[in-house]
Amino acid sequence: MRILLVTHRFAGEEAGGTEILADDLARALMARGLDVAWLAAGDPPSPQRRTAAEYISVPAVFARDYPAGWHVQDAQQAARIEQLLASRPAVDLVHVLHFSRIGLAFLDTAPLRNVPVIATLTDYTAVCPDHQLLVRSTGGQCTSTAPSTGCLGCLGAPTAAAGDVESWRARNVVWLNRRVRALWTQTPHQAVELAQAGVTVDKMVRDRACYGLPASWQSLAESGGGEYLLFLGRCSPEKGLHILLDALADSPTPLPLLVATVPDDAAYEERMRLVTAADRRVRWLPPLSRSDVGPVIAGARALLVPSQWWENHPIVAHEARALGVPVWSSAVPSMRHLADDEGVHLVEQYAAPASWRQAIDAAAGYQEPRVPSFGRRTSAFEAFVDEMVSVYRKEVTR
Repeated sequence: MRILLVTHRFAGEEAGGTEILADDLARALMARGLDVAWLAAGDPPSPQRRTAAEYISVPAVFARDYPAGWHVQDAQQAARIEQLLASRPAVDLVHVLHFSRIGLAFLDTAPLRNVPVIATLTDYTAVCPDHQLLVRSTGGQCTSTAPSTGCLGCLGAPTAAAGDVESWRARNVVWLNRRVRALWTQTPHQAVELAQAGVTVDKMVRDRACYGLPASWQSLAESGGGEYLLFLGRCSPEKGLHILLDALADSPTPLPLLVATVPDDAAYEERMRLVTAADRRVRWLPPLSRSDVGPVIAGARALLVPSQWWENHPIVAHEARALGVPVWSSAVPSMRHLADDEGVHLVEQYAAPASWRQAIDAAAGYQEPRVPSFGRRTSAFEAFVDEMVSVYRKEVTR
């Protein structure tokens, strides 16, 4: 069976959760004897980092205010992809994990027109052209049913683009309801939000994220830690680093705070670095590969996740709990289910630095024995992939 995985970009050194999930899936599917081709924009990873059998790259030519003019951009990418697929073996199934800039028109070209499609929605892109249901001007939360005119400010798009945004959002919902045969989301809250936008949930297979773990981390689950607190994630306002730094400034803890970020918002990162310049407790780490992330997490006393948006089950929380590291997390609606794990502590007033000061103090003083769950989570991911392959076979043969 030949599977075509589709994401926004490939899993490189600065991969986000979507790309890491796709990378984990590619490796696991190949191990099960499936032939995996991966389609995304931009350059593929170096040969030593590759997990799929083939990487199909299209140009990363994205308009800054996309989906303004989305019809033209989608058509251009579709023409490129049709040409790339024409000389390749036929595809049996397409698994779309992120379509925001590649578009969906390529699925109607000759090589893929009659091929079954399934989808994993790792964020809110289907209903939010800026991905995260966040109002950029205020930092407040948006909703999946907000008028499309409200998207223009976040996109920096002209008033005339309102019709494009509206038609793009409507197209995505229709695509999910009519073309997609099986659907995965990352959190129950995300599934509810999408349903409110008109996405039918009768095709839902699972509404909780499941990630793989690097096998090399197995030994880390047995090691001790606790030398520092840790922030790990994209360097952008919605991840809440500024709230955490305000809280740390008022905390008496002598523990260092290690900050390991993936570049995202350069201006925001510059401001945060200036804010921390005078606090010797804050240590910025250089960019980390995924293999390097494991020892950093394992050495932490606690992972702090001060997200200010409806986060989609962050992979860092999954990884920390696999290694037995406790997590203090914002109690945003999409992460409340994480409290099922007694090692996750929710911060209710997550927009208030005072609440995060209390969280920092609690995390710094935390001395409970670690209870790793590496093996259980590895087994859960294998079962998750088996479930996915079963869906693949069902859809290909029906």
